[in-house]
Amino acid sequence: MGITNRDIATGSAFLSMLFLGVGVAIVGATAQAVGLTASQIGYLIAAQNVGFGIAVVVGGALSDLYPKPAILAVGLVALGASFGLLYRSDSFAMNLGVMLLMGGGMGAVEAVTDAMLLDMHTRNESRYVTVNHFFVSFGMVGITIYLMVLELNWSVSLTQVAVALAALVALVVFLRPPGHRAVSSGGQIVRELTADTGILLLFLAGAGAIGLGAGATGVITTYATQVRRIGAESAQVALAFFLVGMAAGRMLIGLLPRHNHPARIAIGAATGALTASVLVFLVPMPAFLLTALACAMGLCVAPLLPLTIANAGLRYRHVAGSAMGMVKLAIPVGGIVFPGLLGLLSDLVSFEAALYLLPLSALLFLVATGIGEYRRNTA
Repeated sequence: MGITNRDIATGSAFLSMLFLGVGVAIVGATAQAVGLTASQIGYLIAAQNVGFGIAVVVGGALSDLYPKPAILAVGLVALGASFGLLYRSDSFAMNLGVMLLMGGGMGAVEAVTDAMLLDMHTRNESRYVTVNHFFVSFGMVGITIYLMVLELNWSVSLTQVAVALAALVALVVFLRPPGHRAVSSGGQIVRELTADTGILLLFLAGAGAIGLGAGATGVITTYATQVRRIGAESAQVALAFFLVGMAAGRMLIGLLPRHNHPARIAIGAATGALTASVLVFLVPMPAFLLTALACAMGLCVAPLLPLTIANAGLRYRHVAGSAMGMVKLAIPVGGIVFPGLLGLLSDLVSFEAALYLLPLSALLFLVATGIGEYRRNTA
């Protein structure tokens, strides 16, 4: 016997993603207190991304073959252990290994929770996926405030997170959520995903969404101060409004009464994101208008990735974990490639020229999602 209550299982998924958000922000939130250099921060985040990229694909495939709570529990154990071990050693190599483990735990959590929600909820599925990803933002903000604003001891805080994860694991191992589906073999997963180019288009859409979100987050303050000559304080306000818009956007999409066509909702949001990114990064304007449009851009960018993940799960319902895992691989890929291209173009051409990549990321999302939806409707 186990816990079959759907609400408890849904809440467990949301809490798991909250701790994933803690993992996303933990290096940045602790860097100053620990004394990390810029290069060390980069290496630690890179190790985390490698672990995440491997685990999100493998975990997605395994979730189509085996019970999802078991895989989720393994991911949470890895995540909890990494929080307990992080910075406990003076060896940087050891901390790289811990971050690789943390990324693996995060990838397993990311891979399983959305698939588990799709199993349990047969109506308005994309709403649950979008709200699930809101909890990532909530975890990122929460740990940043906990460690930096309140100036709490990072060692104690990491231990507290590890203990909380242990308690969550104790609950998850007893979950037996309704609606579990499993395929017969890995061969069936490969056949379904390679039957057409749909999964490739969904991956490209995910990469575009991540490229725009990560790129805008990274450059908006530099753009505002260096290109538009806006004061540093006003530039920080613009970034804050963009991030607030991101969080609010996921909640607003989650509150929509009907989610029958996530691709269509995503196309509408991407159209707004494309328009806002052109205005924000390519058109001169006063600081107050830039801040307002940055918030609007955040509102439109926020739901793009969750809706694409939900669209993948619904399109490839019998192998939803694997399909969503392939789309989620765009998270580390897009998060590395697009900022890298921004830096390369800034060095080779100019910072102003590199900014065109941001609306082009939104355009990539629109084209990939539009082609996928057209092929689906005409098949």
